[in-house]
Amino acid sequence: MRGHAYLVAMPPIRKTAPRWGTLVLRFGIGLVILGVAAYLAASYALNRYLHGEAFRALLGEKTSASLAADGHYEPIQISGFSFYSDGYTARGLSGSPIQAIKADQIRAEFEPAALFEGAWKIGSVQIQRVKVDLREPISATAAEPAPTAPSPSPTAAPSPVKIPSWIPSRFELKAAKIEEATLTWSHPGREGALNRTRLLLEPNGHVLNATGYGGTLTQAGLPTLNVDHFKIRYHHPQLYVTDSLLQLGEGEALDVSGQADLGLARSFDFLVKYSGVTISPYLPADWRAGVSGKANGEARVTGDGSTLQAAGNVALTGARLEALPVLEKIAAFTRTRQFRQFTLQKAEADYVWTPGKLVFSNLNAESEGLIRISGTLSVENGHAQGDFQIGVTPSSLKWLPGSRNRVFTQEHDGYAWTSLKVSGPVNHMNEDLTARLTAAAGEELIEGVKGSIENGVKSLFDLIKPQSR
Repeated sequence: MRGHAYLVAMPPIRKTAPRWGTLVLRFGIGLVILGVAAYLAASYALNRYLHGEAFRALLGEKTSASLAADGHYEPIQISGFSFYSDGYTARGLSGSPIQAIKADQIRAEFEPAALFEGAWKIGSVQIQRVKVDLREPISATAAEPAPTAPSPSPTAAPSPVKIPSWIPSRFELKAAKIEEATLTWSHPGREGALNRTRLLLEPNGHVLNATGYGGTLTQAGLPTLNVDHFKIRYHHPQLYVTDSLLQLGEGEALDVSGQADLGLARSFDFLVKYSGVTISPYLPADWRAGVSGKANGEARVTGDGSTLQAAGNVALTGARLEALPVLEKIAAFTRTRQFRQFTLQKAEADYVWTPGKLVFSNLNAESEGLIRISGTLSVENGHAQGDFQIGVTPSSLKWLPGSRNRVFTQEHDGYAWTSLKVSGPVNHMNEDLTARLTAAAGEELIEGVKGSIENGVKSLFDLIKPQSR
């Protein structure tokens, strides 16, 4: 149809619905933006909290609670999740074994991921120096009031800091390293210290494990000990020494194990094993030149706030006796120079020590083929009392008139035996053997002269007696 216009009907334009993938992408982008915003907000809040007084107060509160003390940290410097403080100072609360504590140059590394687990997890703490003063026994400090923090005046009280609810208040410590630790105790008469040892502390629940290396151990009345190592487990109020090695000098070693109650009981029970300890420094002054040797043995040391005791056994190696007064007299009597100085192949005894008193029992010493001694000896406040059996070879008595019949009257185990009693001051002891040997020699001489006279008289009477015819 020419001249007519045709209208072509076009389909209506329809808007295409967004696909699911696009929706998910948009939703994800929104979440990321929201997460970044939340992270920035949380980081800001956390950073502000960490740099504020509230965090330092929380850290001091948790540290003090674990130590049963009242203390505080110096201002804290933060770089990322590394924390540093010039120090922590505290005084122990009533009933705590700690009197005072001071730590210097503290560094800590926190694990930020643990915040989502509801805890401040400290991966490691490094402390340059720590000094801990232990409290005297409870009886000496029962009247001491617990230290309390001074109450701030209302005008000086800081405004409360709002802490986000998601910031945890629980602390977990994996390990702490102390480069130089010093521990002191000041019970009268038993003062001592563990000086400048390196410590590794590893908490495990309510148990604290400690490993130490190096330093020295001092105790009133005892020589200074060098620390090789020790391992300790502490579960309040019990302290356990599971392994330790201390050294007096070259080749002189002490192995200590046991436990102590640091609570109200204030008791301890330790086993000390020692080897190669030179005995001369622990002998009375007048004995040091005449007695030598190395001590090996063990002692169980027990006590509490009022008692102290050590009981054990000792054996000497390389023991040598020289120029002791009683030996000098035996040498002079027997005309045997070997008694002046000789080596002991066996020297051992059990002992019990309490303050002011030392008792040796089951004492047994022998120089084979020369002399053997057994018995008991007690020394109390510098005064000695001993009761011995002494045996010498029978051949050594040939120059002692009457000794075999009147003094060394028993013979067994290859020796002739007699008793020997000593008493008096340790540096000038008296013995009863010399007087008995002198008396025996005199009696033997008298009887010999008497016998000679009687024989002479008998012979004379025989000469003048009328002969029977």
